[in-house]
Amino acid sequence: MRNIMNLVNLSFNNFLSVKKMALFILVAFSIASLINPSFSTMLMGMMTYVIAYQTMAYEDSYGIDYMISHLPVTKNEYVISRYIFCIITIVVASILCSLIFFISNKVNVVDLSGIDYKIILYIGIISAVTLVSVLIPVLLYFGMKKGRMAMIFIFMIIVMIPSLAVDDMQTVIKILNKLSEININLFSAILTILILLISYFITRFLYEKKEVI
Repeated sequence: MRNIMNLVNLSFNNFLSVKKMALFILVAFSIASLINPSFSTMLMGMMTYVIAYQTMAYEDSYGIDYMISHLPVTKNEYVISRYIFCIITIVVASILCSLIFFISNKVNVVDLSGIDYKIILYIGIISAVTLVSVLIPVLLYFGMKKGRMAMIFIFMIIVMIPSLAVDDMQTVIKILNKLSEININLFSAILTILILLISYFITRFLYEKKEVI
């Protein structure tokens, strides 16, 4: 476990080297979220994508695979550390989006009476989890150069869908009503865990097969 946490700490230190883009996204979408709450879901996806992608791309450009092969850590520990790093990022993004939502509601920048906070939060978390669940295996296996185009395409789909869903709140509510017999908190938790587990096993399999030349 110590090896995993050391790798997570390494990634956060590496993130500091590429933090400018993340800070720009944070400021821009935070301001937009105060005016239009649908941007909150996009903020979560954008923060997760930029932090995870920029950090992993930075590490890949400096030959992280070679370093891992020479360090006293296993490939599986490295894979787990990627998910912990991204999960921490999602938690931070969730807290930030919650603060922005309540600040917007407090200062009455926009009428939020018809918007369910839980819907925004759950859609944002699920989209962010889906994003990192695709990003991690693609970048770890293909690397920054080969995986760049695929990630741009996937990112646009995953980030835009939740914002459209929040805008079309009536449709979302109808879907949630059909799931009313299911505890929405439990349903969301199970769905996110399931997505992460499937992604983890795929990533573990692919990274174990990856050869470092």
